[in-house]
Amino acid sequence: MARAVPYTVPLLAALALGSAGCRTRQQAEGPYAFTASSVEKDDCLLAPASGALPGGDFSSSGNRVSIAYDWYEMTLHGAYFNRAFADSSPERFYADGSAQNVAADVGTVRCALDVATVHLEGTTEALDRFHGTLRFRYESRQGPECLCESWVSFQAVRL
Repeated sequence: MARAVPYTVPLLAALALGSAGCRTRQQAEGPYAFTASSVEKDDCLLAPASGALPGGDFSSSGNRVSIAYDWYEMTLHGAYFNRAFADSSPERFYADGSAQNVAADVGTVRCALDVATVHLEGTTEALDRFHGTLRFRYESRQGPECLCESWVSFQAVRL
């Protein structure tokens, strides 16, 4: 007569694999003030060497990230980067957004933009702050002086 084998090992393995996608996110939701810590490139002439940048309201749901960003009143959408189960490194995330048919000044030139885009990559430092990079881009058929990019490293602190 055969004995029933307990399912302890397969059950524990299934629970461990199932919990990998159900992480508790550390970044607090709410409004954040963004400050430039350095400027790597500023063809658009919009980033101060150090100082205030447009702020945003951070929220997340599971792996999804959303930031209501004050630059052209756009909403950035993205996600947390994947990391291994039990990986204790800081969480990283990205978000992208765009605004169409907006205007901007590039130096002394007033530009009618087809699209203004922003790409954000952030790393959680603590519950109420993160740091990372912002990449702004202007696209326009108006002329080459209106095609530009700005790359900024930033700190974000919850208000």
